Amino acid sequence: MFLEKFDEFLTPKRTKYLLLFSIILFLVIYPLMGYAFLLSENPGDVMSSQLSFSAEYMRAYYKGIGNLEYYRLGETLDYGFMISYGSLIVALALILARKFEESSKMRQSGYFIAILGIAAAGLDAVENMFILLMLTDPSGFLAMWALANSTFALIKWILLFIAIGWALVAVILKILKK
Repeated sequence: MFLEKFDEFLTPKRTKYLLLFSIILFLVIYPLMGYAFLLSENPGDVMSSQLSFSAEYMRAYYKGIGNLEYYRLGETLDYGFMISYGSLIVALALILARKFEESSKMRQSGYFIAILGIAAAGLDAVENMFILLMLTDPSGFLAMWALANSTFALIKWILLFIAIGWALVAVILKILKK
């Protein structure tokens, strides 16, 4: 099965390196991204903008940002953040899954959750592509770009909540088994 091949490629040792890589990348990229967004003087609510499904809302949102160049920089740095959280989900899902018996549903679902981490980061990348497209003409971009942006964001958030929920269940099950 493909998921088991994925597990074989990311051996326990490689998975630990991936976890370390994701944490280091997070510690480097997140402050830089946050600082760029701070400098952008973005007064808006990120969740509302990601899930607005509205070109009018996004045009008003971009109008309220003090410095769009810093905002664009923050959105560009977000690609590094996606790599960090995507690789973190993969590593944690595999580490947690390996704590269960080989044929168990939790182990098998852990492989699937690792794939969801990659998918969530990929969807986030497409979402950001639409943000960057909208920023090329913040007051006159195509309305469908806002709809596409929010659609990819919604699916990304669903996958992230599934991954987080699975990890919490996995930890609770391991604690209860002790």
